[in-house]
Amino acid sequence: RKPCRREFFVQRCDHSVKLHHTCSCCTLQYCALCARTSRPSRNTRSTRWLTRALDNSPPNSTLAVHQANKNNRPKPTFCRSVGTLLNEKFFEMQHYSFLVFVGVIAVVDRANAAQKPNVLFLLTDDQDIMLGSMDLDGPLKKTRELIVDNGAFFTNAFANTPICCPSRAEIQTGRYMHNTKVYGNDCGGKDFIKGPETQNVAHYAKILGYTTFYAGKYLNTYGSADVGGLERIPPGWDQWYGLQGNSKYYNYKVSNNGVTEQHGIDYASDYFTDRLANRTLEFLANATRNNVPFFAMIGTPACHGPNDPAPHYMQTYAGRTSPRLPSWNVAPNPDKHWLLREIVPMDSGHINVSDVFFQRRWSVLRSVDDMVERWVTFLQGAGVFDNTFFIYSSDHGYHLGEFGMLYDKRMLYETDIRVPLFVKGPGINAGQTLNASAVHIDLAPTILDMMGLDTTPAQMDGQSWLPLVTSTGSAMATDTRSFMVEYSGGAGIPEEDLPVYDLLPAGNKFCTADASDETSIQGKCSCTFGAMGGRKRDVSPCDGKNNSYACVRTLGPTENWIYCEFTDAENFVEYYNLAADPYNLKNLASTASPDQLKTMSQQLKTLRACSGTNCRHTHPTRT
Repeated sequence: RKPCRREFFVQRCDHSVKLHHTCSCCTLQYCALCARTSRPSRNTRSTRWLTRALDNSPPNSTLAVHQANKNNRPKPTFCRSVGTLLNEKFFEMQHYSFLVFVGVIAVVDRANAAQKPNVLFLLTDDQDIMLGSMDLDGPLKKTRELIVDNGAFFTNAFANTPICCPSRAEIQTGRYMHNTKVYGNDCGGKDFIKGPETQNVAHYAKILGYTTFYAGKYLNTYGSADVGGLERIPPGWDQWYGLQGNSKYYNYKVSNNGVTEQHGIDYASDYFTDRLANRTLEFLANATRNNVPFFAMIGTPACHGPNDPAPHYMQTYAGRTSPRLPSWNVAPNPDKHWLLREIVPMDSGHINVSDVFFQRRWSVLRSVDDMVERWVTFLQGAGVFDNTFFIYSSDHGYHLGEFGMLYDKRMLYETDIRVPLFVKGPGINAGQTLNASAVHIDLAPTILDMMGLDTTPAQMDGQSWLPLVTSTGSAMATDTRSFMVEYSGGAGIPEEDLPVYDLLPAGNKFCTADASDETSIQGKCSCTFGAMGGRKRDVSPCDGKNNSYACVRTLGPTENWIYCEFTDAENFVEYYNLAADPYNLKNLASTASPDQLKTMSQQLKTLRACSGTNCRHTHPTRT
């Protein structure tokens, strides 16, 4: 490494003092005072050693400050005694004394780094749970065997916003959409960059002593000039390999630590899922070689469109049909909001398209399955697999033909808001299935809990579910939890009825496909929010401005329902008893009692105004 100038921070109660030294491109942060609210350390050997050393050292000892982390935190009384040692004489140390200080700290820190758990978080794109992507005969068999069977699987995991960018902002920050202010896929603007993004999960990971890495899709507008271009690296990430814009498999640009990298159409050198696998392995190799705890987060393009499978997986599922759920092709729906009242059933051509979409989604996930296997093999060989938390989830769910909708997400229904979520790691018993609810705003607090942060940051709306998966026992005593599902809709559309079957311009083909061929989709097969805007369009619109809603989703031993209020000209309401109607077939809003509707509306009103700790709900406990 080339020498570079860095700053070593020694923090005091009232201010920080910077000590400059030329080193090999490293930055260390030490704060003896942040342990003041910490619980006693689990790993006390090095703490006891340092305590004895301090007790026998003069006030200006170079051992006076050390890195505070969960595995090596002094008790509050000890922390206060350290504070008294930070006098001005310490900061007048000679050059050789500073080198001794850094060396001692590095030895202590390296010993503790081996004790800290690593965190590897894989976030797929648009992956469903209700359409079978995690089934035993699905595309992720190796992932099931390596991760799911060796850890805990949540049967009730949910996205708080069923669309890419707002959901990813929620995952990064642990905050609801109404607190991140990221309302749609035209997201990640300057307000987010200057606000919630500065307190993302990576920011706290760095404070906790982790080396961090992000690769893949970030936010949909990342890389555009108005938000800093590909030169911008979001805060907290030591290593950055961020995709420009939305998911792609070929012909894309990435920011490789702020330097633009252009890729083409060659599978061997450009296929993005494999690039992510390789780039992540490089990071893991460096982190394990240097014996530092790591946090890696990877956002795959799979299984978001265009769903270009690797050549060896093309046609793997040709001829297979998507699941025919009870809501499949049920249209129109007079008891639902305006958009669903206007959609008509899919014809045979669109049914074929929906089936081919299903096939290609599974085919691209095969490369994700290979990626997981490669990472696990490496971590096992490096001897750190057992000390690594491996989290797997998706930004939201998906529908394919439900209620006549060709494909997409964005809806309040269970297909769109339910997601896969499973985890393995130290202290997690294998083969667990949990019925407790877990939502996307819980992910950041949980990751920080894994790293040793005892108290969730005050601005985060979610809460850690780590105690659930690390507790012993097989019985689950659940209490009822309510959380928000919210979305801000697409482009503006008229309220008056429009004929759905407007023809496309001359020369364009209707969206069609041959279900026996994964490459056969032809014509305009775009599910766009402009489809209901008065322009020529296909028969399966998927979004509109009046698809703006806020819901309270409640789940517990005796309750399982969702209540939603739309921001439209009708002030439309949808309410489903999901215990009896798990596919959202019957809207009960017109038959529920006024008192019941009033109670649910008040619950929703409270959640819509919540922020931080008042959004949280005590998690179920083990018995």
